[in-house]
Amino acid sequence: MSLSTLEAYDLIRFAEAFEARLVTASDTLADKEGLEPEKEWMATALKLVRTALAPAPALIERAKDLPELEEAREEFSFLQQNLWVDALEKLHAGITFCASSRAPVIEALFPHLKFPQLRRATPEAVNEFAAAYERRLKSSYVSRIFAHDDYSFVRPVVDQVARSYATWQASLSPANLSDSQTAPLRAGLISVGSRLDVAVRQARSLAEAALVPVPGTFDSTGLTAKPKRRSGRGLPFGFEDSTGEPSSEEADGDPDLSDIESSALPEDDASEPPARSPAPLPAEEPASAEAPAETAPTETKPARRGRKKAEPKPPPETA
Repeated sequence: MSLSTLEAYDLIRFAEAFEARLVTASDTLADKEGLEPEKEWMATALKLVRTALAPAPALIERAKDLPELEEAREEFSFLQQNLWVDALEKLHAGITFCASSRAPVIEALFPHLKFPQLRRATPEAVNEFAAAYERRLKSSYVSRIFAHDDYSFVRPVVDQVARSYATWQASLSPANLSDSQTAPLRAGLISVGSRLDVAVRQARSLAEAALVPVPGTFDSTGLTAKPKRRSGRGLPFGFEDSTGEPSSEEADGDPDLSDIESSALPEDDASEPPARSPAPLPAEEPASAEAPAETAPTETKPARRGRKKAEPKPPPETA
């Protein structure tokens, strides 16, 4: 199967989720007595997926800057934003656990808890919150409190928050890759995706066979799921165009593109072929013009003149 770079990226992300579901199913199977062959099959399924996934994290970290993987960069940025919020929640929870939920330092550092909103916030809102957080963190009161030995646990978490925020900011600006860098990245991404496609199929079959003695587990753990195919700008390996977008000449000459554009614009409805529009009925025009004259209440009709009745002829004279 020939894959595009975006399809290979989707397969890698799907395999990561599939591996977690395999672990859940394996734990369920491990709780059952016996079933040694089935447990070995499940272990083999996990090994297949994990072996194929091994080079994926480092590869995606570099390949996400490919021009055609804009959707992947957005997802990666969203993930980094959530990891930053996770670090903030960890800092808040640590202070609450070791000090108190009413500790003044919590009010000084987090006067408004907006963690759920921050996960869906725009970059502008995230930067605004981060700037306010930095100002409070560097205030004399918070700095003095965190300098105490009782708050020594806070310092590593504060550093983690800073690193997570820096990683998120870096994800918003993709690196400029040269042609000599993009070619091996595309080849590596598609190669890993192709291997994972085979590994996931084999692992699913093994897991289904292993879970036969445990009815319902195969479906309930989500192992029946399959990667979704989405239309994107991912390029098949070897395609020379690095943008993946058709040129203006190609777009003008493609009848499918022009049909889609014309159907999306309401003003183009009048330019449809005559066969699709109802034919005019010329015979109805005079009828519609005469109708008001016949039904007008103010118009008086002239009196009709009938023929005079013939006068009776006199009887014939008799001699």
